Amino acid sequence: MTKDVLISGASMAGLSAAHWFARLGHRVTVVERADGLRPGGAPIDVRGRALGTAQRMGILAKIESEKVAIVEPAPVLDGTGKQVATLDLRWFANETDEDVEITRDRLNRILLESIPEGVEFRFRTSIVSIAGNDVAFTDGGRGRYDLVVGADGLHSNVRKLAFGPEKDFVRHFGYYVALVDLPRGRDWGRAMLNIPGLTVAVRDAGDGPQAMMLVASPEIDYDYRDLDAQRRMIAEFLSRVDAWQVPALRAAFTDPAAQGFYFDSVSQTHMPSWIKGNVAVIGDAGHCAALLSGMGTTLAMFAAETLANTWTEYGCDAEAASPAYHERLRPYVQQCQAFAHEGAPIMVPPTQAALDERNAMFREYAAKFAGAAQDA
Repeated sequence: MTKDVLISGASMAGLSAAHWFARLGHRVTVVERADGLRPGGAPIDVRGRALGTAQRMGILAKIESEKVAIVEPAPVLDGTGKQVATLDLRWFANETDEDVEITRDRLNRILLESIPEGVEFRFRTSIVSIAGNDVAFTDGGRGRYDLVVGADGLHSNVRKLAFGPEKDFVRHFGYYVALVDLPRGRDWGRAMLNIPGLTVAVRDAGDGPQAMMLVASPEIDYDYRDLDAQRRMIAEFLSRVDAWQVPALRAAFTDPAAQGFYFDSVSQTHMPSWIKGNVAVIGDAGHCAALLSGMGTTLAMFAAETLANTWTEYGCDAEAASPAYHERLRPYVQQCQAFAHEGAPIMVPPTQAALDERNAMFREYAAKFAGAAQDA
């Protein structure tokens, strides 16, 4: 039974959904507001249930072949730039020994290459309205679709149109995150600097040096599309410390010409239902677990597979499929969202006492792993 499926968003959730719906024999159209796949972003993890999803998609081996190379533990610095510990992300980040870290650009390319022929991509286009099966687009086009899938991120347009305003579903988790690709003309030191409530880090996951800032902050009222306002906010956050290479990082974050710039709230999406009529939301649009969980990509890929299979299994009737879909997905979403509460105090300790305790834990892990390596 071939049906027409419209997917809004061409990142991990949307590309995964395009793979599964097309593979199941449906006619698939993907619309994306940007003019192509969006570059940049922090390295992400394919872990847990997404490993099985990737295997069934036939892309797990390719993902593993392009994973982030394991490097030595990174120095952990205090507010003066002095090293006080080391951090190896493998101590905390993995759900299983098979988990894979990969850059966002590489995973998006692998997902795109996995999509069957015949899927239509329409870039620089988004949805204006959804009225039953009738959808209108910003380019003036219209179409009729049996299912509309919102895979368009935390600030989902589909969710707003079909379910209601963002404030009803998105909960600020108490932090903001910023990313930027760093100029290659200097030797950037790889490390993580912490003061209470602020983390600044530099790493190279294989596609060039990148800076990240995580900061504890109450929710701020700003236009999430106003990049100049975002740069001013980052400069204010980073003005709290001038040690290490933070002044140069501050300049990189506030440079309008910088590549890979990203700033947003660390938030979670909580919805009583991810299906309404013939509209469904997946990924950050429906169940964002927050960056601090490390589970966003895993949820996006697994939810896309689950939605496509369940909807098709129940005769391409979204309301009929809804109970089974929620039963299959809800427990895993809750588990993944809970991980963010564990990651926050490790990545952004709120007080000096918590920071000292965290650093002591890092030193204990370093000694433990060094001993295990010698025994091996």
